[in-house]
Amino acid sequence: MLASVRECGKLGCREAAEATAALRYRERVLWIGDLVPQRDPNLLDLCGPHAEGLTAPYRWRRLDERTSPPLPVSAAGLRLG
Repeated sequence: MLASVRECGKLGCREAAEATAALRYRERVLWIGDLVPQRDPNLLDLCGPHAEGLTAPYRWRRLDERTSPPLPVSAAGLRLG
């Protein structure tokens, strides 16, 4: 049985998800990590460009703990590499 590829959770985006994001309210942290193995409705799966463009709320910090570096993205939003 083939595993299905999860899509980016950003509305209208059909790219494959590469990262998972979560808001840690107590710590005021926007956390971004590698794609978790199972879909979780409390987390947000994102493609590389949308994960890169994600900003933390005011007075929060952005914590990117992905183990694999994202591919560079051109100004047009195309993957380089």
